Amino acid sequence: MTSVMLATYPEIFAAGAIIAGLPHGAATSVQEAFHVMAQAPTRLSRDWGDRVRRASLHKGPWPKISVWHGSADETVNALNADEIIKQWTDVHGLPLAPMSVETVDGFPRQVWRSADGEVLIQSSTVTGMAHGTPLATGAGDQQCGIAGPYLLEVGVSSSYHIAKFFGLTGAVRTAAKTDNLELLPSFDPATRQRATDRTGVDEHRTRRRSFPTDIGAVITKALTAAGLMKSP
Repeated sequence: MTSVMLATYPEIFAAGAIIAGLPHGAATSVQEAFHVMAQAPTRLSRDWGDRVRRASLHKGPWPKISVWHGSADETVNALNADEIIKQWTDVHGLPLAPMSVETVDGFPRQVWRSADGEVLIQSSTVTGMAHGTPLATGAGDQQCGIAGPYLLEVGVSSSYHIAKFFGLTGAVRTAAKTDNLELLPSFDPATRQRATDRTGVDEHRTRRRSFPTDIGAVITKALTAAGLMKSP
């Protein structure tokens, strides 16, 4: 769906991250989608790019793209990441070969930049990872999340690096502690003032934590709504 939203509404989204996904326009039916997921058929870069350009009347500028895929993904063939890169390098008018290759938390990342040096596309391959979202759990600034179905502890936090790519991590926010309660300062002064009310914050946290997310149920509900799974 990230590919669909970026291609269909490029005037709304400045950037997006595609994790274990498919190129836009890769399939027009459920059966075809499963085929693409498994086989990752190849197309010319121009063909892929045209599928994005035909999705809206937008003529640019185009969203920046962060691509993540596990090399051992047996649900969505990792070669789909290569096809996504072919699609968006063509849309951005960039060469197919990466302009640089770097190592991020032990994993390779390819980078494409604009003429003025802005990173427009990055592609991270998580070596040995199966189908899911890569996590680095813990209490560090670059760690977050809880491992679960399709949320895989592999030592690199895609959420952190995507937020950094989006430009959301420029300022480091230091945690303040009051009566053993950890508070994160808000950019909004009014919200920050409300956060100093210990009772309000405790109630908010209690409400959030008293209803743990059932990842399996969320996925099942989404697949059922999309017609990909029968109602139980």
